[in-house]
Amino acid sequence: MDIPFFKNLSLAKGLALFKPKAASVLGIDLGTSSFKIVQLRRDKEQGVLETYGELASGPYGGAEIGKSVKLVDQKIVEMIGDLLKETNATSKSAVVSIPLRNSFVTKISLPLMSETELAEAITYEARRYIPVPSNEVIIDWMLLPQSIASSDREDEGFAKERRFMDVLLVAIHRELVEKYQSIFKTADLNVLAFEIEVFSQVRSVLGREVAPVLIVDIGAQSTRLTVVDYGIVRLSHNLDRGSQDLTQALSRSLNIDFERAEKLKRETGLSGRPEHKEIVGVIQPLLDYIFSEAERVSTDYHQRNNRAIKRVILAGGGANLKGIVDFSINKFGIESSTANPFSRVTYPAFLEPVLKDLGPTFSNSLGLALRALQD
Repeated sequence: MDIPFFKNLSLAKGLALFKPKAASVLGIDLGTSSFKIVQLRRDKEQGVLETYGELASGPYGGAEIGKSVKLVDQKIVEMIGDLLKETNATSKSAVVSIPLRNSFVTKISLPLMSETELAEAITYEARRYIPVPSNEVIIDWMLLPQSIASSDREDEGFAKERRFMDVLLVAIHRELVEKYQSIFKTADLNVLAFEIEVFSQVRSVLGREVAPVLIVDIGAQSTRLTVVDYGIVRLSHNLDRGSQDLTQALSRSLNIDFERAEKLKRETGLSGRPEHKEIVGVIQPLLDYIFSEAERVSTDYHQRNNRAIKRVILAGGGANLKGIVDFSINKFGIESSTANPFSRVTYPAFLEPVLKDLGPTFSNSLGLALRALQD
């Protein structure tokens, strides 16, 4: 089992760019409101985009486009098949995302010890930190570089002499992995690896930055707040609020159906026009809550580590809301931008405007495909 570290909306949309000329790989992101897929091939040291696409989950679960649904396995298989067909994807090899909500990620500190001793210690420490029996999860870990570990304790005099080691510990429910294995086998796909979504996203949206960055990933059902420092995930926190909540609030407030509310949200966003005041008045308080939590995470990280967040990256489908970048800048007072994962790969120049707009939505799936090419 490979679970590595860094190691207007239509029902279906996608584009096959050209026929593959070499071995290709799929990155598949099974979101709660849509499935996303990216197919890449390697050309020397560069990833080349072959096809991509997104399929809304709602209609497969008897709900509207944009709504989060929980699908039975048979429907997931059907949806994967439809998405592969719509995008003309040809690869049978895939890297698949594991949702953070089904995972456990934490940092632990241990005394200096040998690699053999560390492996034994991790097994013991995992029982203390992971709130489920060890036989029900798959555990992996990563030793954090000394520069990161030392930065946490500079005020304690540990910077000159390292007396400890910090380890990033993760666990994934074994039952979920086995379920996914069965689903993809039925869909006639070979899963090369499973990866927790936060790590694939970091791979696709960040370069070689060493300064702390906050990624605000606004999904349909929830928002994930992730701090990345020295290029490594330091913490990730989930909020039970997402872009679907904005649509539902509009639906209730304006007494309109979900479909109409979704369309209004996408067309209006955080518009400053007087005629949109009522719509913005419904959306903004929910965004205030999400970004206030993001500010709290940012401030807490600064206080604990003496390293301030220097940049905010907005990802997920909610990052496409009009005016949200300016909203973030006003909240944080620092540089904010939407994720642009397609900048990591090669594609026809005429697709530049389209892929820039779609980037926040495909940050996980593209990062998954990149993971396979980098192995």
